[in-house]
Amino acid sequence: MSKVLKRFVSFSKRSRVVAMLIALALIAAVEFTLLAQQLESLEISKMRDYGAKGYVSDEVWYVDSARNILEKVFGLLPRFEGSPRATIVYPNASMMDRAVEEAPRYGVKVLFYKLPSGRYFFEKIPAIYVEARSIEDIERFAHATNATDIVFGWVLGDAENIDTYLNTEHPPMAKYLIALVMATLGDRPLYWRIPSICAGVALVVLTFLLIYEATRSELLALLTSVLLLVDPMVRNLASIAMLDIFVATFSVLAVYLALRRRIVAAVLAVCMGATFKFSALFAAIPVAALFLHQLVSQGVRRVSDVFEKLIAFVLFVASTFLTIQVAVSIPLINYLGFGTWFEQSITGAVSWHLSTKCVGPGCPPASTPLDWFFNLNTFPLYVGELNLAASGLEPVYALAFVLMLISIPSMALDKPRSRILWYALLGIFLGYVAIWFAGSRTQYSFYAVQLAPFIHGFVVVRGYELLRRSVLWRTLVEWYRLFAMCWETLLKFFE
Repeated sequence: MSKVLKRFVSFSKRSRVVAMLIALALIAAVEFTLLAQQLESLEISKMRDYGAKGYVSDEVWYVDSARNILEKVFGLLPRFEGSPRATIVYPNASMMDRAVEEAPRYGVKVLFYKLPSGRYFFEKIPAIYVEARSIEDIERFAHATNATDIVFGWVLGDAENIDTYLNTEHPPMAKYLIALVMATLGDRPLYWRIPSICAGVALVVLTFLLIYEATRSELLALLTSVLLLVDPMVRNLASIAMLDIFVATFSVLAVYLALRRRIVAAVLAVCMGATFKFSALFAAIPVAALFLHQLVSQGVRRVSDVFEKLIAFVLFVASTFLTIQVAVSIPLINYLGFGTWFEQSITGAVSWHLSTKCVGPGCPPASTPLDWFFNLNTFPLYVGELNLAASGLEPVYALAFVLMLISIPSMALDKPRSRILWYALLGIFLGYVAIWFAGSRTQYSFYAVQLAPFIHGFVVVRGYELLRRSVLWRTLVEWYRLFAMCWETLLKFFE
């Protein structure tokens, strides 16, 4: 082992970094894929007896809408592994019951209709899941039995109007990727999760590059990436087909590009992240902070000049965001019409995000952005043989919050290398706080995956800085001076 380490250390720094990145990517890919596969096996084992559908948590909304977009918007079908299968939807339960009796006449096999308990397999929609030798056999049977819709591929989730749902409250990019996988590889849970697995791997790699760019330390970059790999928040969300892992990946990419003074590219990364979910726009806050740092270092200090540049930055972000949203939504615009699309995907989506949604019994636990640091009101992702929740790595998240606050004076006076990560952590956190005050009171703990790389990076880098007693002592002295100044100011009101 010592010989291997000596040989590794003897490599050039570039070679060591490349080797670390390859190792991290392989470990992440295996870790996320194994969990995704395990979840698929668990769900399939419970389909016939318990009515499981294969979906984990909110996957049901994104995967079903991806399948609907593939079939209804693009006019394509998923790739079949064997005989064609489809969910057939009927106007009511009685027509569905009659259709089941007619199925053998049309060479159609009903796979899921009722459970052994006697309950319908689908409880919220009158539907059956069938298999036949050809697509035409299924279509002929559905038409003859007066079905209202056919959705080919994996069995639909059990929700009202799920066969027409397009998830227009969120941008379409994640659904496009899932639909692409369905069309090329097939329609099954493991395949749906491939885009998320890739995003998770990219997140680990980009986080390493960000910390290395900020500190020039291979050790700190490696330690941060390892913490990401063992963080249940990252592992769980990189193994299921949800949106926030993409938001986290593009947020890290944006901050990395901004750190390298590529502000335009950073804004493009933010806006591409927003094609998965609007919350990626919060990454524009640390990008703006790094842009302002760049301006000040160039000697731009007059109030009017700074405000002029920042207003131009905001306008550039807004125009780029809208342009990219329209560009990636062209298929949906053609399908829905521009007016309907704009109402549902822009104005309606903003209104939806700033509203209080599901509350009360039967709803998942909502949380505040502050809760995320202390694993309060965590969102359950999977309950059963394997219990998964959107919870962060304890106590790293709590430590990050404490360090984020106590380091405020140091960020201004000492200008440590951790300040870049502080910009990102505090900026994105304040973005979520702002929309909470604006009305978005039903936020969920899995949103915190966007903070995860910056939480781990900040704890590692700032913790390393505070190991030097002089830095720790100076931080305490700065807080004492700040407290003394505030106290003296307060006393002046009573002189």
